[in-house]
Amino acid sequence: MRRIALSIIMIFFIQFSGSAQFVGSCLPDGIAFHTQAQIDSFQIIYPNCTEIEGDVYISGNDITNLNGLNVLTSIGGGLTVNYCNALTSLTGLDNVTSIGGFLWIGMLDPVGGGGNPSLTSLTGLEGLTSIGGSLNISHNNSLTSLTGLDNVTYIGGALSISHNNSLTSLTGLENVTSIGLWFHISFSFALTSLSGLDNVTSIGGDVSITGTHLTSFSGLDNVTTIEEDLFISSNALTSLTGLDNVTSIGGSLSLYNNNTLTSLIGLDNVTSIGGELGISDNDALTSLSGLDKVTFIGGNLWIYENDVLTSLTGLDNVASIGGDLNINENYALSSLTGLNNVTSVGGELWIKSNSVLTSLAGLDNIDAGSIVDLSILYNSYLSTCEVESVCDYLASPTGIIYIYHNAAGCYDQQEVEAACGITSIEGVRLSDKVLIYPNPSSNQITVELPYTPQRNSFLTIYNINSQHLITRRITEQKTVVDVSGLPTGFYFVKVADENTVTVGKVVKK
Repeated sequence: MRRIALSIIMIFFIQFSGSAQFVGSCLPDGIAFHTQAQIDSFQIIYPNCTEIEGDVYISGNDITNLNGLNVLTSIGGGLTVNYCNALTSLTGLDNVTSIGGFLWIGMLDPVGGGGNPSLTSLTGLEGLTSIGGSLNISHNNSLTSLTGLDNVTYIGGALSISHNNSLTSLTGLENVTSIGLWFHISFSFALTSLSGLDNVTSIGGDVSITGTHLTSFSGLDNVTTIEEDLFISSNALTSLTGLDNVTSIGGSLSLYNNNTLTSLIGLDNVTSIGGELGISDNDALTSLSGLDKVTFIGGNLWIYENDVLTSLTGLDNVASIGGDLNINENYALSSLTGLNNVTSVGGELWIKSNSVLTSLAGLDNIDAGSIVDLSILYNSYLSTCEVESVCDYLASPTGIIYIYHNAAGCYDQQEVEAACGITSIEGVRLSDKVLIYPNPSSNQITVELPYTPQRNSFLTIYNINSQHLITRRITEQKTVVDVSGLPTGFYFVKVADENTVTVGKVVKK
């Protein structure tokens, strides 16, 4: 009996001696809690430990409360609370005022699972004022708001909120003024508003909004600069209102699969996009109005599969595109007007499968020397391709050319070169000075010139293979020509004398 008592005293002495070092700061290597018993005995095993220097990891199915940690005032590293299936709140952390590293409330394990399914509140974090690293709140399916974070003013890293199926509000983040890195919200389908972020003025990295039922960006009204990318994909979004004060986007702007978005109003004050501008799969988008102040796009401009987009009006002030210009599969797009002020691109010019587009007018002012490759494909009604930029490029190409399966006059490279006057008449372009009517015609055409032909003036009709099919001397401003014997197709009409060459085109039906 005496031996047992002596052993108990020695164990107590060893524990006390080992614990006496913990005065204030402790545990530089951090600590992990996997059971309720470990949390309950924390103050016994580590008396006087109020400031943990390393990371704290809390994970355990039988953990129901964190009351044993109520002496903590700070955590120098990160704090993770995950796989706590029975935990309903964070009460017990009430005295923690700062976390030097990250704060992760739930996370998805790579092999599945994760999160805190019973957590309904972040109550217990009311004393917290700063988070040195990232704040990640994910896979907490019973969490309805972020109340409990009300006194946090600073997030040094990223803010990520994902897979919180009951989260309806960001209330609790009202005092946060800046987010040091990126801001992501994903797959929180009950979230309809960003209210709660009203005092945030700067975001140091990407902004990504996917898988929510947000209808607008109200809540980000005071953000003026997004340092990196802005990615938006939301099935309920009808407006970009809330981004009205953003003046620049340092990276790319991607608008993808926003099925109810009808316009880009809300981006009205953005003047530059440092990276790519991608607008794709927005089934209700009818206009690009809202981008009217953008003058510079640093990367590619992709406009792809926007089924009801009819024009590119809204891009009227864009002067420079640093990468590809790609207009692809926009089935209601009838005009490229809106690109008239673009003078340079830094990559490929790609116009494909825009089924009602009839003309490339709008691309006239692009410096052909800035185009790397040229692709004009599968635009069923596109018959006018002989704009200056295209003609200049075809006259002196610097890369790959793909032109085929467009309408007559622009069906393939040979037709476009002929329309530009490159193959059949050296140095001469199609002229708007020659009037040909009716056009198309099945029987005869009238060729009208703005001047009286000089002596030795000849009118020649030739096909896209430069074969001369009809030639006659003319003396009058108006000449009627019978074309009934010509096969159906696309033809050129040349009027030439000793000093002047004028070329037009006609379709024989």
